[in-house]
Amino acid sequence: MSVQKRRYLAVAAALAVTAPVALFAASPAFAETSAPVVAQAGSTVQELEEALEEARTAYGEAIRARIEAYDKLEALVDYDKDNPPAVVVAADEARKAAGEAKAALDAAVTRVENARTALAEADEAGKAAAEQELTDAELALEDARQAHVEADEKAKAAGTALDDARVEAGRTYELAKQAEKAAKEKAEAAEQALADAKKCTDAKALKSRAIGLPEQMVAGDRVPFTFRITNGTEHTVDVEPLTFIVLDTPGADQDDLAVEWKSGDGWVELEPADSPAVVFEDLKPGERAKIKMRLTVDKDTPKSHVHASFAADPVKDSVPCLFGPMKNYGIDILPAGSTPSPTPGDSASPSPTETTTATPAPSASATSGAAPQGGTGNLAATGSTVTPVALAAASALVLGAGAVVVSRRRKADARS
Repeated sequence: MSVQKRRYLAVAAALAVTAPVALFAASPAFAETSAPVVAQAGSTVQELEEALEEARTAYGEAIRARIEAYDKLEALVDYDKDNPPAVVVAADEARKAAGEAKAALDAAVTRVENARTALAEADEAGKAAAEQELTDAELALEDARQAHVEADEKAKAAGTALDDARVEAGRTYELAKQAEKAAKEKAEAAEQALADAKKCTDAKALKSRAIGLPEQMVAGDRVPFTFRITNGTEHTVDVEPLTFIVLDTPGADQDDLAVEWKSGDGWVELEPADSPAVVFEDLKPGERAKIKMRLTVDKDTPKSHVHASFAADPVKDSVPCLFGPMKNYGIDILPAGSTPSPTPGDSASPSPTETTTATPAPSASATSGAAPQGGTGNLAATGSTVTPVALAAASALVLGAGAVVVSRRRKADARS
């Protein structure tokens, strides 16, 4: 059910409180909430949805990076013996070459020792050959020593490269785990920010008032008045007006009541219980917005009664999503030719921060996805608190065969 329709039904239920009709038992549907509004200033729900999508994508990439980092670390530590990584192969080959060079060096040392023994034991005939063998052995020993030094250095370098690779892989894995954790936290924060932004809360300081609306009017007369919204909250908000004005006398013909508001193109008549199609954007704390309206009652209308409710509703996807309480009025309709009783008019002190700019709202730009709202105000005539009881009975009382529900369907569907 759309938010606009929920609020409309709350009004209808309130009007049914005093009706002599059997009511259905109902549980509260409009819960008060004192939870603070959690929203990022300047962000829209769409932007928060995009941020959440980006955060989730980044989290998925972080998971993949962590898995890849672990695989690389595992390949260097617990690798497949039949298919070792290149750095392991290089280290193994270098160690093997160093071992072979050491063996060659040992053999060269033994050769020199043997040549010296042979020279010492040689007679005059074999002395020259023994001396030559010693010389060759000593030269081979020098070569073996040089080869061993080089092979040993290469083995150490290859071993260091393997150790460095393992350390780097371990470091990369730890960083990947940290990045994954941070990405998860960011995704969770983005998810919470979006959830908080979609929570709509009551803002008693977002007040609505009908200035100049009388307690009585005579059939055939036209009464001008001003619907004013005051942003007494600490937030800059985007709001649209909610109006609910109907003849609530049983059996009354809604066609006898005409409600109009003044747009940039002139006066526009509203369908029964409908609201002006305007949006007040960036209404700053302390600022006011207003709409000129007027009521006309057909001159043949018998004695009856008008119920009027006014409130500020959040625009679709607005952040923060704040609902203003409903301000309710009752107007007695007197037959043509009657003289209204003198009553003080509804007045208010002017404000230096009043704004009158309103942006025409497209038919599909009404608020949707908001939570059920409480605090819909008190009835002016009875002082009774609005409660969500017997919606069927309320509809029978206020709407007859549901004509007002049908008339509001266009806007309600746009908000759902």
